[in-house]
Amino acid sequence: MDRFVSRVGLLLLLFTCCSITENVYADNGKKKVAVVLSGGGAKGMAHIGVLKVIQKAGIPVDIITGTSMGSIVGGLFSVGWNANELDSLVRVQDWLFILSDRDDYYSQNLLNRERQNTYFISKTLTARKKNILDGGGFIQGKNLSKLFTRLTAGYNDSLDFNKLPIPFACVATNIVDNTEYDFHSGVLADAMRTSMSIPYAFTPIRRDAMMLVDGGLRNNYPADVAKSMGADYIIGSTVQSKPKTADELTTGAAVLTQVIDINCKNKYDDNISITDIPIRVNTSGYGPASFSNVAIDSLIRRGEDAAMAHWDELIALKRKLGYPDDYMPNYLHASDEAKVPVDFANKTADARPTHDVIQGNLGVRFDTEEMVALQINGVYKSSVKPVDIEATLRLGQRIMGHAQAILTPKKNIKIGFGYTFHYDDIDIYNHGDNDYNIKFNHHQLGLNIVGVNMKNLILDLSAHFDYYNYHNMLVAGDAFGRDVILHDDHYVSYHANLHYDSENMGVFPTRGAKFNAEYAYFTDNFTQYDNHLGFSELSAMWRISFALNSRFTLQPMAYGRLLFGRDIPYIRQNVIGGQWFGHYFEQQMPFVGVGNVELTDPHFIAMQLKAQQRLGTNNYILVHVAAAQHADKLRNILDKGPMLGYQLGYYYKTIFGPLGANLEYSNKTNSLHFYINLGFEF
Repeated sequence: MDRFVSRVGLLLLLFTCCSITENVYADNGKKKVAVVLSGGGAKGMAHIGVLKVIQKAGIPVDIITGTSMGSIVGGLFSVGWNANELDSLVRVQDWLFILSDRDDYYSQNLLNRERQNTYFISKTLTARKKNILDGGGFIQGKNLSKLFTRLTAGYNDSLDFNKLPIPFACVATNIVDNTEYDFHSGVLADAMRTSMSIPYAFTPIRRDAMMLVDGGLRNNYPADVAKSMGADYIIGSTVQSKPKTADELTTGAAVLTQVIDINCKNKYDDNISITDIPIRVNTSGYGPASFSNVAIDSLIRRGEDAAMAHWDELIALKRKLGYPDDYMPNYLHASDEAKVPVDFANKTADARPTHDVIQGNLGVRFDTEEMVALQINGVYKSSVKPVDIEATLRLGQRIMGHAQAILTPKKNIKIGFGYTFHYDDIDIYNHGDNDYNIKFNHHQLGLNIVGVNMKNLILDLSAHFDYYNYHNMLVAGDAFGRDVILHDDHYVSYHANLHYDSENMGVFPTRGAKFNAEYAYFTDNFTQYDNHLGFSELSAMWRISFALNSRFTLQPMAYGRLLFGRDIPYIRQNVIGGQWFGHYFEQQMPFVGVGNVELTDPHFIAMQLKAQQRLGTNNYILVHVAAAQHADKLRNILDKGPMLGYQLGYYYKTIFGPLGANLEYSNKTNSLHFYINLGFEF
């Protein structure tokens, strides 16, 4: 009995000691310091520089709150991403990709990759009720959500944010009743994603009866939230731009930024007044979308400079808290799990949807060939039957409409039937001189008999019926040494196409290979053409990319098209010129230095070498050298001197597609050609 009493007494004593120790730790007599981070899009990268200085000063952070980009930086800081780790983290991200809804390029099959290389906006709507992503917005933010989920690994369940390593809160705006909503609990990644849902840009987040968008509309600098969480002292970092004058509001972007900034002023002055050390970062010259590496580096440095200007105040606060000057808190580190690279692959891209889906795609291009070209694509996917309905409309100098139904009886098998209409108004050149113009309608019915659709490979067998209706019935040109009389005509053709693509990206690839090969047989009565054997077309293209280092890539390419048969019609002759394959004619082949459409001999073979030098993250210098041989007969392919072409280009990779210009020359035209482009190829 005595032993039992003694043991009980000992346990009680230990429990009391532990309780006392816990209480002392929880209430050590120190005042609580909060860091408050404002919203501002990319400008919020400056917060990282401010945190680096706070960390350098050795000030412990007890509470952190933020809005929009401030919520992202603050949320990551609260779970262990210290300032130096955040600095490294934001510099290695592909922000153009993350701020889009694009699937990881290499994880998709070829058909989906080709669509991604055409359209810069994709929007998916489902029949599902109460979809969390209903409510509009160009960007659903699925890549952002994946990134935030990985970076907050270990904190992906619904939890109390006050129990994070550093208590945290962020702000959103409920646009149902225009009220502020403060996240103190929930899934951390979702809260961060919600707080930065800029209206119209990002899809709002549905939460019960609320529709939540960017918190900056109600409280862009939530110092009051930090105060309500028990903060005694507040260090604030703001990237709020000064209002522009009337003389500065000269562009649509400037007006939009001003409207956003005005709306984000709610509660700002009151919250600044309760801030002990307000650090205002000069972000002039940068906007909410300044996510380039150069901009990020500059903004982080400006954040450091702005915070260093308050160094004496920071040290004074540290002393007021009772810490010696040499005291350094034990700042956290991100977990190894959180540092694992994000897998952006859409592993269910080819699976049937659980609800009927309509996907809309939009592509726009501005260039010196067409001025403006627009292409709209819509795909309906049934959840009940393995059938897709697709429609495409292209507007510009070349008008195209296309509709098809695709049956997928098995995973890698597609059978399709479709109709395509082209209206073409094309100038034909001869050695750089405008020779004549041709206008025609092209109607095509197509049946894909077998399609094998794998990750890097497509094998396609198809049959086409083509009808050409010419507006210019007489073309007076010397391309063939005689006048060409064009009669409305039709063709029946059979095609076998092999397409292989292992390139790591659609634009400016640095590794992988691409190969296309097609054989086509043309008739006018299913078996013959003009009462003799039909004519054949054989075309192929091969290119491979070698990365000699992280920034320099060599890309050799060989391609050509051979025609076999008697009296090959004008409309199927070899055509070269322009920037890419199949631009105005489906058989069109590009050639460096030839900026316009030119006819060439029935047998054409070309080789090209491209050198690609990356500057920074998204800037590229391109140098092309090309040579080609062509002849009436294949055995004479080397009789003529080579056609040569040279090109120097500069491009910047944007979310809308490549932006840049080429300066070109070819001995085919004996003249310089200048080309400017913004947008993807289509």
